[in-house]
Amino acid sequence: MNTDRITTILGLITGGAALLGSSGVISEPLAGAVGGVAAALLGYFVQRPSAVKPDEQL
Repeated sequence: MNTDRITTILGLITGGAALLGSSGVISEPLAGAVGGVAAALLGYFVQRPSAVKPDEQL
């Protein structure tokens, strides 16, 4: 699984948790916890150096 796919999924989880929490579908503390963990993982993957060098193509 490449980094773009992982970060997209984590971004969707973060946004979905916020949306569901604010609309009352899930509790706000649960939404905050899920969104916080997903955002932390997203930050980790975004800051990781790329495996592909700038002059190479995928």
